[in-house]
Amino acid sequence: MSKELVNVVGLGYIGLPTAMMMASHGVSVIGSDYNQALVDSLQAGHLTFQEEGLEELFAQALQGGIQFSSGYSHEADIYIVSVPTPYDKKSKRIDPHYVVSAVKQVLDVCRKGAIVVVESTVSPGTIDRFVRPLVAEHGLKG
Repeated sequence: MSKELVNVVGLGYIGLPTAMMMASHGVSVIGSDYNQALVDSLQAGHLTFQEEGLEELFAQALQGGIQFSSGYSHEADIYIVSVPTPYDKKSKRIDPHYVVSAVKQVLDVCRKGAIVVVESTVSPGTIDRFVRPLVAEHGLKG
């Protein structure tokens, strides 16, 4: 039986530590982000932000075989979407554009039976209004 592959989409303050924690514990992980400079930095062995304990975790994740890639076009068993959700400071409304875009791209490559987790901050109802219809359009269950 082959090991499941997890694709963490978005390598910011939530996605990168999530990907590294899983890789450091034996999970096959590919971290994806559209920011090529960020991906290049990670592939060269350099972190993109500092946090206590992150360098040690990064070293463990590299030993665990974590991979980094630009784009979200990797067929995986599990996807964790952890992309930014900007908000309007005046209205306090969250813009789900990045989440919707990332989910669309994941759905274009994922196989039936794959699990897609949205680990981004979204307003109540965002999943029902924007994500579930995308899942249904692809003939999948949400």
